[in-house]
Amino acid sequence: MLATHPRASAMSPAARRLRLLVLGAFAALAITLLVNAARRPAVLVVHSQSERLPWIQGIDAGIDGVLNTQSGVRLQRIYLKAHDTQRLSQQVHDVHGFIARWKPGAVITVDGLAQTLVGRQYAGHASPEVVYSGIEDQARFLEQSRSANVSGIAERTSWAVVEDTLVKLARSQHGGGSAASQRSLRVALINDNGAASVEQARGFAAHRWTKAQPVGVWRCQTRAQWIEALEHIAQHADVVLIGDYRAMPVPAGADPAAWRRSFAVQALAQLPQPMMALSSYAVEDGIPLAVLPSPMEQGTVASHQTLRALGVAQAPLARHAYTREFALVANTEAMAARQLSLGALDGYYARLSSRVMGADKW
Repeated sequence: MLATHPRASAMSPAARRLRLLVLGAFAALAITLLVNAARRPAVLVVHSQSERLPWIQGIDAGIDGVLNTQSGVRLQRIYLKAHDTQRLSQQVHDVHGFIARWKPGAVITVDGLAQTLVGRQYAGHASPEVVYSGIEDQARFLEQSRSANVSGIAERTSWAVVEDTLVKLARSQHGGGSAASQRSLRVALINDNGAASVEQARGFAAHRWTKAQPVGVWRCQTRAQWIEALEHIAQHADVVLIGDYRAMPVPAGADPAAWRRSFAVQALAQLPQPMMALSSYAVEDGIPLAVLPSPMEQGTVASHQTLRALGVAQAPLARHAYTREFALVANTEAMAARQLSLGALDGYYARLSSRVMGADKW
């Protein structure tokens, strides 16, 4: 065995200098990256609801399509638990604490709860920029704000699309030559007494119906009122819109998801008419079809407004924008059970919408 002389394995002075230079270069690069990362504007997205909801997934898809491709932005998300009243106040407190520590340049508040409990607190401040999207709070505070640091996109149901789709559903079930498909269809809306339902009732009343005749809005606060309203609607409507029913109080000890689903099950049991929802969760509960504002548009527009507010990019958008696009989501089993169908183009768009929102399992 050959013995190795200690000096033979020692690094030469030139090699040591080269090694130190390389290590120094890497250290300088790391420091530069850290400094640049710290200088990048930070954006916090605060959602009102769980990331598991298709509506939220659709908004996140719109945000990711813009902000995740922008190397100049650091992005964080927080999801509030809107229905967990015991934890909500602590969550909101923690969000404000995080904003104070992280100091984001902009906060995107999604849906009414985040807008009211988070975004509203910073309206009129020098920082952060406040951007709203999704379902608004009942007072529409941020939409009506004239504060220089507030911008966003307000959710609005596309009622013209709703009317056209209702007529298509009625014709697909009854046939184009039936009496029901030839006369002006009587349309009813049933929902609860929550904030989302207020907006639905406003839109239903303001829309100029040309292919259908509105016969009323049934607002319900209890399950008993819901059942009674369905009995009236069964006698007075040809097609039915199922609005929001999440605000119905959950009885003590009941499973919230099962309780929510029971309202859709009741509607399906009592109404033979073609029906359509105004939310994606109702389709999950068994309602055949839904037309709703595009969550992807909500996320995309809010992200472009954020970049503009931060001075990262220019966007030719109104500071207070309104919904222009819509999503179409279908429950294929429920559609088949009611002998309802969509045209080829609508069917393709429904599949595309469902895939983006993570709702294609229905």
